[in-house]
Amino acid sequence: MNFKPYLALSAAAGSGKTFALSVRYISLLFMGESPSSILAATFTNKAAAEMRQRVVDSLRNLGDNEAFLNAVLVETGLSREELFRKQPEVLARFLSHTSYIVTLDSFFSSILRSASLELGLEPDFVTKEQGTDELEKHFLDEVQANALLSNLVKLAIDIEDKRFGKIFDLMQNFYKVDPLLPEQKKSSLVLAKQEEVCEALRLKMIKALECVGAATRCMKQFETKSIKELFAKTLFEKETLGEHSWYKKVANDEIEGLYAYLKIELAKWAEAREAIVLENLFNIYAYYRNANITNAKSSGVLSFDDLTYFTYRLLYESISKEFLYFKIDSRFKHILLDEFQDTSTLQFLLLKPLIDEIFAGSGQSEFRSFFYVGDTKQSLYRFRGGVEELFDKVAHDYGVEILPMDTNYRSSKNVVEQVNRWFEPSMKGYVPQKSREGASEGYVEVVESEELIDEAVKQAKRLLDLGVDVDDIAFLVSTNKDGQTLQEACQNVGIETLLKTSSSLKNMPKIAALVAMTEYLFFGEKIDAQAMLLHVGKSLEEVDLSWFSAFMSPLQVIDRLVREFGYFDEDLNVLKLLEFASNYSDIPTFVEEFHTSSIAVASNTVYGAKIMTIHGSKGLEFEYVILLDKLTRKNTDKSVLLYHYNESLYIDKILYRTKGRENFDNAYAQIIEECKISSAKDSMNVLYVALTRAIEGMIVIRKTKDSIFDALGMEVMSVGVLKTVGVNPCVDPKIIKEASNITITNYGTQESPEKPEEDEKDYEAILFGTALHYALEMLAQFDERSLHMARVAVQNRYGQQLTKKSMDEIAQRVRDLIADEAFQTLLEGAKVRKEQSLSFEGEVKQIDLFLEYENHNLVIDYKSSKKYGLKHQNQVEYYKKAIAHITGKRTEGMIIYLLDKEIVLSSLN
Repeated sequence: MNFKPYLALSAAAGSGKTFALSVRYISLLFMGESPSSILAATFTNKAAAEMRQRVVDSLRNLGDNEAFLNAVLVETGLSREELFRKQPEVLARFLSHTSYIVTLDSFFSSILRSASLELGLEPDFVTKEQGTDELEKHFLDEVQANALLSNLVKLAIDIEDKRFGKIFDLMQNFYKVDPLLPEQKKSSLVLAKQEEVCEALRLKMIKALECVGAATRCMKQFETKSIKELFAKTLFEKETLGEHSWYKKVANDEIEGLYAYLKIELAKWAEAREAIVLENLFNIYAYYRNANITNAKSSGVLSFDDLTYFTYRLLYESISKEFLYFKIDSRFKHILLDEFQDTSTLQFLLLKPLIDEIFAGSGQSEFRSFFYVGDTKQSLYRFRGGVEELFDKVAHDYGVEILPMDTNYRSSKNVVEQVNRWFEPSMKGYVPQKSREGASEGYVEVVESEELIDEAVKQAKRLLDLGVDVDDIAFLVSTNKDGQTLQEACQNVGIETLLKTSSSLKNMPKIAALVAMTEYLFFGEKIDAQAMLLHVGKSLEEVDLSWFSAFMSPLQVIDRLVREFGYFDEDLNVLKLLEFASNYSDIPTFVEEFHTSSIAVASNTVYGAKIMTIHGSKGLEFEYVILLDKLTRKNTDKSVLLYHYNESLYIDKILYRTKGRENFDNAYAQIIEECKISSAKDSMNVLYVALTRAIEGMIVIRKTKDSIFDALGMEVMSVGVLKTVGVNPCVDPKIIKEASNITITNYGTQESPEKPEEDEKDYEAILFGTALHYALEMLAQFDERSLHMARVAVQNRYGQQLTKKSMDEIAQRVRDLIADEAFQTLLEGAKVRKEQSLSFEGEVKQIDLFLEYENHNLVIDYKSSKKYGLKHQNQVEYYKKAIAHITGKRTEGMIIYLLDKEIVLSSLN
């Protein structure tokens, strides 16, 4: 057996991190450990779902992946025969027990929910980000109620610092790390008295310089109107005044003594000024925190910052470890953590009691383990609290062995070797990667241009001319704005693109105008109608809005506006809005929730080259990457405060950032230097992530000056050969030919548009069907455990619109499907894909469930009633035809009716 109980893997890009994590988890299962005793935590819902699916697939098809099987054999020390003998029992145990393959946020939420009443918080809270407008309102209410508005004004005037115009941002930053903040001590220094001391020394210095006949320019350096102006003088960069060329001949012992004394007193002046800033900020912050807590408790809506704040208070101030284990009904013997380099200090402290519990039992007979995996070179989220230094610190503190994973299974040989050449001399501690056996040669090129966008388009055309599929190309950019600029340029030359942006739907002018028009119809403010009217080129007098009723649902109103004004125009963001609107029954709630939402912007085409930020590309891979330099200048750090952490991971110092203070305060200078080193490392990490996404080929486009790639000493070069690529046989050529004329029928919904509806739509039935489909989509697996999680998801999304009876009915219908033996038989040996997108003959569709077997496919469509049965059949027949055409495999079709009293599997073969 090769199983190491306490292990960390430093997994370089493409080295198989997920593979290693899954092997570890499954090995524990084969070693007899219960799924409920293993906590496997990652950062995203997508990663957690993929790992759950990988565990199930690996257990069901253990012999299919020889590399995976061999890795489990090595870890467990079992023979192949023993492993296969145990397989059915291990799979059954995993499916029948509660498993904890979760995101960190969802795990913290479950902890908090289990004992939230201890903090006066109702356990039915929901977690989502809220808009800052609402939070600012609660904060200002607190400030006004306690007569603190004058403090805010006084702080800005006294300090004369425009950066304090964003006081709300500072309060938010405090709240993110609240449990880590130090206790503020009263300073003995008084700013006014300290200014008097500095002023007296300044005058003495001028007199002393006069006495030795110093030049006028020497004395003018000390002839300032304020201590703040004096403090900013660059001459204080020198340790002694005599080091400055102007003062070499006149700096006697008296002058040097005054200079040294003045530097000491100016340092105290900065400290007194800092004390005022922090005292005022913390006084105001106490009310901000109170506003947040009150709002969270009264609304039952928690932001992710609220979640960590309350969970910390619960674990460290309210309950014991024994009570915690009792409440969550589990005691973890094994912890597996993914992407550990992005774990924040606060997140680690929330996990620390559980980790300590594992190590407290070290050396005892009970089998326990702790494992984490990550890559400090890919740590990108310091601005969110991610601390890459934790990776090594945790290993040191707990005695965990760190092993490298240095074989790249993703990229071609030239990509791997070129990345090594760039980073080995530039990044401290960089371990060169090895190429996998049998890796292709690949291609890397660096070109230089001042017209980055034009060059990127040119390189994309070059790849397309060589036969590279447009879907295999990815553009990586520094900002969302850069991505939008690039997309416009691509559209101008007919290159289809998918803009993967972090922008929210509410920031899209066309969508915002549609919602504003809905507001006008309900509230009557004419200004709200102007944006949409301008978009469609009509005045208010020219449009007929007599159809509107205040009792209409948001979905009905937006649907009518889109149809009346021909507003769809093949924009998938309109579909996103319609989907969002279907969650609400009244317009005021819909409008309020929309303005605080963070709905991802839809892609504008169904295929094309991806455009995304470097941060957004983390964890992804692409056949060909075109990497652009930053279009604008590099950002400068404008933060007002600096945080310094002690060995226990708590903040021991908060410093008010003041230009030139490093000339007077050595401790401050050291912290500033540490921040610069961290910032430079973060920038290097961004470059590493960007340059390790490509599989086959990579083209880097850099500026001639002020390039982000200067840190790597990157020069114009090329290695390898760009080869002509054959047409992908799995891609329907009709898609390429007709993509510019995509028709999304009936907004892309699944009803056939062959003839108009004979009767009015039943919106309650539509809502019920939508929620039922959502429940099925949210099932991680088709089992009872997943049903519970899916029900929570449906409750969070549709709870305000559906009655309890409807919610119970949805759960029962899904439960009936899970229990259906014929349905479970269908899943055996199939690769399961939910909500599979499909583009065929110029139309976009969505398949509810797609089962891919070795020799054939099965397309399944869910329905909640048999109404429009003929349409349903035609729809599935279309899916069969499309999938068979694209994959070349025999494709069967089926409609599963989830009815009130029965599950009906209707085969269409």
